[in-house]
Amino acid sequence: MKSLYNIFFIMKKFGVILAMDNKNWIWKNNDLAWKLSADLKYFKEITTKTEDLWKLNAVIMWRKTWDSIPSKYKPLPNRVNCVISKKLQIESTSSNIDDFVLHFNSLDHALEELEKKENIENIFIIGWSSVYNIALVHPMLDKIYLTEVDSDFDCDRFVEFDRDNLIIESYSDWQEENGIKFRFMVYKKA
Repeated sequence: MKSLYNIFFIMKKFGVILAMDNKNWIWKNNDLAWKLSADLKYFKEITTKTEDLWKLNAVIMWRKTWDSIPSKYKPLPNRVNCVISKKLQIESTSSNIDDFVLHFNSLDHALEELEKKENIENIFIIGWSSVYNIALVHPMLDKIYLTEVDSDFDCDRFVEFDRDNLIIESYSDWQEENGIKFRFMVYKKA
């Protein structure tokens, strides 16, 4: 049996990408509480961009995040979609979905299996407070791509986000869309 140290030693580092309001809330009624086209564009750019054109990035999400994605956008294109669920049967939305969607029962299981795939360049955690809270304290966390939304949206999903052991790698100027101020921050684990 592998020790936890050995599992963490062989695993690739990963990033977390999320948007949250100024009180660390991320979702309301199983959806984003705000609609920002610039944030969606940023999300797509970060999670699809690779240095090696022959490789793809992987996005790991909780089943509830998968369920919240409209059927016409499943799987997220040009990325390997990884769904964490205790029930591994996820309904397919196209005939070739299994080529782009992998199912796992834990974050560590997903990370361990993705490490074995030579065609994966980067790994991003993209959804649901449960998996974010695990990922943000995980030893293999490398970067956090955060969209800071400067407002309080009275959401119902919270993320434990401690900036104490993080270094700001980059940030954008504040922007505004639909009356909502926001900016993009990239943190690196210290």
